[in-house]
Amino acid sequence: MERRTAWLGPAAIVVGSGLGMYFSIGIVLIYGFSVFILPIVEDTGWDRTAVAAVVAPIAIVNGLMSPVVGALTDRFGPRRVLIASSILMALGLTAVGITSHSLQAFVAAVTIASLLGAAQTGVPYTYVIVGWFSARRGLALGIMLSFVGLGIATVPPALAFIISLWGWRFAFVAAGIAAMAITLPVAFFVIRDPPAASKAARSEGHDVPQALRTSSFWLMLAAFFLNYFAAAAGSISLPVQLADRGAAPAQAAFVMSMVGLSFIVMRLGFGALLDRFPPVPLTALAFLAPVVGHLILLNSEGQAAAYVSAVFFGLATGAEGDAIGFLLARRFGMRSFGKLFGINYMALTMGAGLGPAMLHFLAQGGTRYDEALTVFACIGAIAPLLLMLDRGIRSPERVGA
Repeated sequence: MERRTAWLGPAAIVVGSGLGMYFSIGIVLIYGFSVFILPIVEDTGWDRTAVAAVVAPIAIVNGLMSPVVGALTDRFGPRRVLIASSILMALGLTAVGITSHSLQAFVAAVTIASLLGAAQTGVPYTYVIVGWFSARRGLALGIMLSFVGLGIATVPPALAFIISLWGWRFAFVAAGIAAMAITLPVAFFVIRDPPAASKAARSEGHDVPQALRTSSFWLMLAAFFLNYFAAAAGSISLPVQLADRGAAPAQAAFVMSMVGLSFIVMRLGFGALLDRFPPVPLTALAFLAPVVGHLILLNSEGQAAAYVSAVFFGLATGAEGDAIGFLLARRFGMRSFGKLFGINYMALTMGAGLGPAMLHFLAQGGTRYDEALTVFACIGAIAPLLLMLDRGIRSPERVGA
């Protein structure tokens, strides 16, 4: 049975964490970045491949910082970390719009913004949910993380609308201010550090060195990376692929809404299913979705196929968000959950950034999509195989909470 969380109640913890995820740094700088690429190129004349590749340093910084954020969350609790990151993320995003007068300055600005907003991610919010909930942990994670899907569905079109009216620089400033206006009050008044964390840290689960010595940890890490590498490459590149297929900017941006909506459905449904069915085979099945998405794009030339593939990419990313916290807590417990989740979130974030950059590189400005999509379909097929290889994930030695 869930513990009483705070005077606001458990529902407020879930919704507040969800609102934080809606305005997380990845929504703006990774998923939202897709609608910035063509307007930036048209406005500045910078090379399109170079601009599209900027998502890679964003993801690398977020990824490398995830273990640090996890350690800080274990040490100081998620509430303090989220208060600081809300302010820092707003400063970073605002600075992108103000200081980006050359490609080099733009790359530096978004990299710094990614660094400043590195804690405004799923690491502390998942820590909150996993720490407060036990019997319905999968459902609570699913509800909280469904807000990411809502962000994917609505933030890119909103940014595209702002860009059409006031330009891409103003859109970065507006994103920073709007994010802080929501996440800072949530961190102050809604988020509460789970009391279960301190008890679990003393007695339950693996510490980091113990986890690193298991094959389960490395197989999960590789599977999470490859799934997000393939799924994010497909979804984040869809607006550009649609534009190359003749779609108008508004239509191209709308495809992210399809990604987000399927993401929401998967988050809500998959979280509940994790509580009822064997989680590893279930996750492996969901990890086949990006393979299907890339194959649909590979075997079609029309715009409609891109919207169908968007559904599959959203299903894959939606499943992973639920599975990563659930499987880690189930296998390794809460003793070092923040650090272990941070390391795995690093793999997820790097996959989200490196995948789209590699796809754009292989596609060579839209002239070699067939080769790029074939490579990514093959990469995506590896992730579910890795999950099914290890018995330790399916029959954990310890139960998380």
